[in-house]
Amino acid sequence: VSVYMPIMLLTQALSILFAAGGAAYLSRLLGAQEKEKAGHTATTTIILSFLSGVLVAVVGGIFARPILLALGASADTIGLALDYALILLLASPVQLTNMALNNLLRAEGSAVQSMVGMVIGAVLNMILDPFFIFTFNMGVMGAAVATAISQVVAFVILSSHYWRKKTVAKFRLKGFRFSREIVSYIVRIGSSTFLTQLLAAIGFAVINVCAKPYGDAAIAAFGIVNRIQFLGFALIFGFSQGYQPVAGYNFGAHKFDRLNTAMKFGISVALCIGALVTLACYALAPQMMGLFTTDAYVMEIGIPALRWFTAGFTITAFTLIMLMTHQAFGKAGGALILSISRQGVCLIPTVLVLANVLGIFGIMLSPLVADVISGVIALILAIRIFKFIKSTKEEYAMGLLDPNTQQ
Repeated sequence: VSVYMPIMLLTQALSILFAAGGAAYLSRLLGAQEKEKAGHTATTTIILSFLSGVLVAVVGGIFARPILLALGASADTIGLALDYALILLLASPVQLTNMALNNLLRAEGSAVQSMVGMVIGAVLNMILDPFFIFTFNMGVMGAAVATAISQVVAFVILSSHYWRKKTVAKFRLKGFRFSREIVSYIVRIGSSTFLTQLLAAIGFAVINVCAKPYGDAAIAAFGIVNRIQFLGFALIFGFSQGYQPVAGYNFGAHKFDRLNTAMKFGISVALCIGALVTLACYALAPQMMGLFTTDAYVMEIGIPALRWFTAGFTITAFTLIMLMTHQAFGKAGGALILSISRQGVCLIPTVLVLANVLGIFGIMLSPLVADVISGVIALILAIRIFKFIKSTKEEYAMGLLDPNTQQ
């Protein structure tokens, strides 16, 4: 499961490319009351996500073995890794489409419908896991089958809002043609979040490669740590994604007072979530690791690693909020910089250097160093975005902006 994680993150990166870009554009179009164009945007996002999933399934299925070996699988684990990977790769079209549906529903304000579909899928996954793993004696492959089935169920629930015509932005295949303008905007805005996920996949792969000299137990330890810290990251990321359409809608509708309130609330809550995650992981690291393993060597590596990996989550929260703010305003350049800062420009070279200098402790320390550097970058861009909001508000007050023109 740990050696497959970079592939999973890569798949999520591709899905978020269209999902995040489409959702950001959709919220702004709805704020400007352009419902016809919003429907075309939603349809484009869903189709692009499904086709990308087909591409992942085909290419991943063909090259699964050499990729998994390169990501840290050993002769002892490659068989299990393939059992797990091939099932999930086949489910990629559904997984990627779910990401699009989830983001689009949330962007038009249907947060409850989005949540119901994803929660039911996740709970079903937890229920099915023990049956397929133990009752049907399928082992690791059973875990993958349970995940694939739960994704299909989530797809049925999420897509039902479109084929029952319960959405504001309508999904229409009849007469559909790709619009260069819409595709270009989706890719341009979504590319920042895509790079965040892509570089996260590369960063995890680099960690696996650096940990490989310390044995399968080290790879397992960092795999567990990454999954635990991902839960904390998901809290921050989920809140940030909920904040994004609110910011985008109010900016597009020229409601600057509401925008200011939303931004203050978004930053404050995100910082609190980040701080709570750091405190929880520091205090409960032994108990959290103990949920996944009883191996003494894995615990010895995993407990301090979890504490170091989550030490900078308050900074991570601020960086993510600034990333979503730039996306909401259509500031692709700033969003791109924030996307590549922590996971790429900062984390990957930091892991390589510190692992070489400090050994396994260097791997543990790398995320905190990356967080500090990316936090400084986020602060600089935050100052610039607040100046941009102030100048735009002044232009609007002086009548230099058309009230009916989309921002």
